[in-house]
Amino acid sequence: MTTTLTKPRKELWGGVIEFGDLEPGKYTATAEAWNAGENILEGSGSTEITVRAGETTDCNIAMILEGQTAYYSKYMILTDYSNIKKLYNYTTMQEIYIEGLTLGEAPYNPVEDREGKIYYIRDDTLHRNDEPLLSQIDASNLIKNPLYYDSTTDSLWLASFGSDKSSVNFSVFENPSAATSKPDPYKISYDGSYSNITSCQAFAVKEDNIYIAYNNLNILLTKKNNSSNTEPNITLSSITPALSGEVTDMAVLEDGTVAVLVNEKSLNPANQFTLNDGCTVYSRGALVLLSSDLSKVEKVLGWTASPRTISATGEDTKNPVKEWTSITAYIPDYAERNSHFYGPMRIVAIRPKELVIADCGANFVLADYKEHRQGKMFTHNRLMTVNLRNFAIGCKKEFREDELKFQNLSISGNIEVSTSGDWSNKYVDEK
Repeated sequence: MTTTLTKPRKELWGGVIEFGDLEPGKYTATAEAWNAGENILEGSGSTEITVRAGETTDCNIAMILEGQTAYYSKYMILTDYSNIKKLYNYTTMQEIYIEGLTLGEAPYNPVEDREGKIYYIRDDTLHRNDEPLLSQIDASNLIKNPLYYDSTTDSLWLASFGSDKSSVNFSVFENPSAATSKPDPYKISYDGSYSNITSCQAFAVKEDNIYIAYNNLNILLTKKNNSSNTEPNITLSSITPALSGEVTDMAVLEDGTVAVLVNEKSLNPANQFTLNDGCTVYSRGALVLLSSDLSKVEKVLGWTASPRTISATGEDTKNPVKEWTSITAYIPDYAERNSHFYGPMRIVAIRPKELVIADCGANFVLADYKEHRQGKMFTHNRLMTVNLRNFAIGCKKEFREDELKFQNLSISGNIEVSTSGDWSNKYVDEK
């Protein structure tokens, strides 16, 4: 059991815990019981206490059991959307291999069920680990992230457009991990009401609710029985703070909260940051938590709302050196790197009261002319954790670029002072 008191924070193990050095004031005492072997939170509780000078304050905390039946990911499946790169054990962060699992050529998002089996599409076939489940899939009509696992009903969903793009179709496999032969999916089709959908990035399911991210900026709630004609709809720009970019992934949490990833990077079609004098660049994102009926925005986490100026240092006195005056950046300051996102791409693990998010983006340092130093773009490929109790964001692991890249990033333009001579390869430090 871990007991935490805030103001200040202390953590100890045991059933009866004493603190002898607390200043007078109000505190929140939180107790958590963990299964250390599986890293699963099994119970928690909290209470408010007031400490007075010269007095002993007793505090009993009743904990509520949780996590016993909650879905939790055993693995982290890391992708760059064109290829599966790594499969990691959540607890040990060790790369692992599952016999018969050949994810190396799977171009679409894999998902994991409550038994730890992984579902993915390769060529035109849906696989469960190494076993084919459904063949002759029309890959040309699949949405961007076509697979989702609903842990509440133990069902696997596959989403695609109709042939004329006027409908969205779902194939639903019930209890797929227990099937001894190829399960027969049932079909759900939504016609007509989707006539304004031109693209579909992701979807999420919990029991009767289906959430669909479409046209980059919109999230739609519909029902499994296809009976509602007035589906709730929310747009990124209507959220406070107003968000921009595109939705990259979605998930429905155990309590019904809808978790949505938003990513904004100033990338041209070649996946390049385009830099010009006085330009504005973006490398930011957010985790948005919405109520189950989409009527309320619960939290917006990790978003960089205000711009900052990144300026070159000194003066350009040599030709043909190009002077960079500044760029306006919607990019987390380097000091904020572990509390903000550069560009969240995918929810790679769901744990009781925690999400793990693959985040990819860049940070810039412009040239120092006075010291004859070049500018540089620093790329970031990392796993970020979000604590769903206190909503703290942390970095679980940052990958070297030669170790793992979620997305290729390069610069269109030039942020170098010079490419040869005394100034070559002399970079300013990352800031």
